[in-house]
Amino acid sequence: MTIHQDGSICAEQFRQFDHHSPEFAQAPYETFDAMRSSCPLQRSDLYGGFWSLVSYESVFDAARDDATFSSYPSIGVPPAPSPFPIPPIESDPPHTAQWRSITLRHFSPGAAERLRPRARQMAVEMVNEFIERGECDIIEELTSPLPAKLILHMLGLDESKYRHWVNWVHTFVHNIASDDAAAAAAGVDLMSEIGTHIRERRAGGETADDVFGAILAGSLDGVPLDDMQVTMYTFMMMLGGMDTTSGLTGNALICLMERPELRRQLIDHPDRLEIATEEFLRHSTPTLGLGREIARDTEFHGQQLKAGERAMLMWGAANRDPAVFEDPDRIDFHRPNSRRHMAFGVGIHRCLGSHIARMMFQEMLSEILERLPDFELAGQIVRFENAGNVYAARKLPIRFTPGPRKPALPTEVL
Repeated sequence: MTIHQDGSICAEQFRQFDHHSPEFAQAPYETFDAMRSSCPLQRSDLYGGFWSLVSYESVFDAARDDATFSSYPSIGVPPAPSPFPIPPIESDPPHTAQWRSITLRHFSPGAAERLRPRARQMAVEMVNEFIERGECDIIEELTSPLPAKLILHMLGLDESKYRHWVNWVHTFVHNIASDDAAAAAAGVDLMSEIGTHIRERRAGGETADDVFGAILAGSLDGVPLDDMQVTMYTFMMMLGGMDTTSGLTGNALICLMERPELRRQLIDHPDRLEIATEEFLRHSTPTLGLGREIARDTEFHGQQLKAGERAMLMWGAANRDPAVFEDPDRIDFHRPNSRRHMAFGVGIHRCLGSHIARMMFQEMLSEILERLPDFELAGQIVRFENAGNVYAARKLPIRFTPGPRKPALPTEVL
């Protein structure tokens, strides 16, 4: 341990820690373990300097202290290349609650259950396309398109164009540090396409009861949202819907291939899927961390933090803190406190789409376990090189015993 000129007491080897590096993406949890065993807060000199919070207690405390750990104007380290904050995630109280209220009913537990039959039908149709082949890239052919198409359905946009949206989102999210020009260009394309849909809706005078309609009709402090606010809110819907759920599902499938006894548990006991969902969220968290700006000088968990500095709340590290979760690297469907995970964050910024994400994950995993029960790895797992925002597989080739196509669900069910 070293006391540095800035007053921090940190391990020297983490002064160049880069959560966007390929090296970190190869072994994020091993890195978190080393950081946590040294100090619950570690300071890096990169990206203008930032703190990494890697213990459960420090992450939990920071996530509930919006006055000190601000989410406005950016939650990125470095800040995302977008010209305006992205609500509701890049906002602070009291505005955060107002932003969330605009679309909250579309993401309630009841809304998730009403969408479940559609998600299952999507899963059936997508698996039908490859089940007779006996092989597929499960990311490309199921876990990426299903969440993307479902969020486009919720927004009332054309589901068939999901690939364009996914490509923009992936480029924006995974190239922020390595190719900021590409990330910025993807962000511009996203905003431009959303702008086109805003103009079309406004020109048509549509008042559709969908998420996009709710955003268009939204207001802040009693003032209707302007086009840029509508754009950035919709931008957030795309970011939240087109990366993380696929990341969680891919991470879980890799675990099931590595530990076939877990797969057998879920096949033999489908009722365990609900608690298994929470355990996978804890163990295989796709969003490893999100940033905050420190709003005021403070002493926090033994470190002196200064106003204007940035911090990363490392959800992935917190979810494997042995002080809270016994034998945290092991997946245990009987773990009594799995639900204490922070995969969706905590506090006012807890993920708005958590119920939808759980439902989609369960429908995709159920369909795979039912129809591809003997799936195994058929090539190389290719992960995104940048895990700083989302830890996920880009490609996951599998093989399995070919099976029959399945009939569609009755229209009235959907």
